[in-house]
Amino acid sequence: MMIFLMFCVLAYLIGAIPTGKLVAKLKGVDIQSVGTKNIGASNVYLNLGKKLAFVVLLGDVGKAFFMVMFASQYFNGGQTMLIALCVIIGNLKSIFLHFTGGKGIATSLGIFLATEPIALLIIGVLWILGLVFKKYIVVAGVAAVLMVPYQYIGYEERIAVVAAFFIVLFMLLKHNENIKWAKEAQHEY
Repeated sequence: MMIFLMFCVLAYLIGAIPTGKLVAKLKGVDIQSVGTKNIGASNVYLNLGKKLAFVVLLGDVGKAFFMVMFASQYFNGGQTMLIALCVIIGNLKSIFLHFTGGKGIATSLGIFLATEPIALLIIGVLWILGLVFKKYIVVAGVAAVLMVPYQYIGYEERIAVVAAFFIVLFMLLKHNENIKWAKEAQHEY
């Protein structure tokens, strides 16, 4: 049990590493004071370009992927998903940013890539279909994300489904403003 708790703390701390903030700082930019003020790859892209956004994306996906893969060597699927949940919480509420953080998209991609790569592919296809038919990025994203917990139903440990549900819930809560904006706006986003 103590080792599991240590993994949870480590997962939180790794998730809390503010990749976008660090990359932007190397360029002398406080990413939390420009554009959308978010530390994620999208805001880095808007303010610092494709190359640095790609670095942030790789960093955020990578930290989650490697932490979850590492944990999966020692723990069952349910425990691994709880550790994954700690990575997400770290990303959303970083101790290094006074408990603010990112929106968890790239970090979630890393988790799903590590735990359910086929499901991630299916979710990607659903996102593209939602985008093609609805023309709203936010709507397509929400529809795809809502499918995530179903991918974990086959796990023996039901806690995996619960952890996946909370990952999705946290992502939706962090995107609440975008969802409201997309509903109010009558243009594509």
